[in-house]
Amino acid sequence: MARDRKDLGARKFVRVDLRKPGFLIPAPDAPWIRCYILDISENGACLDVGDLAVPKMFGLSLTAGGEVRRVCSLIWRRGEMVGVRFISARELRKGTAPAGELGAASKKAHA
Repeated sequence: MARDRKDLGARKFVRVDLRKPGFLIPAPDAPWIRCYILDISENGACLDVGDLAVPKMFGLSLTAGGEVRRVCSLIWRRGEMVGVRFISARELRKGTAPAGELGAASKKAHA
């Protein structure tokens, strides 16, 4: 359920309560790790990753089969929850994605 803009404070994008499983992809050839997508917006998501170590950049599959994937940048962590921003293909091509594992993220985007 989308929240009203007035309830979002300074948020630019409306967040949708999703609460469904997803899969964190730490590296192109690494096994996928199950996580929980708490909410999502056009620009990012909030994930429950438990005590999993999360890299600065990683892939996120929104479906078990990998039909819907996003390259993500870790923005914050509070306990078992992390906030991520989706990195666009344009940012990856131009090399303007946040500093980190740009090469690995670029490979994930083309997988």
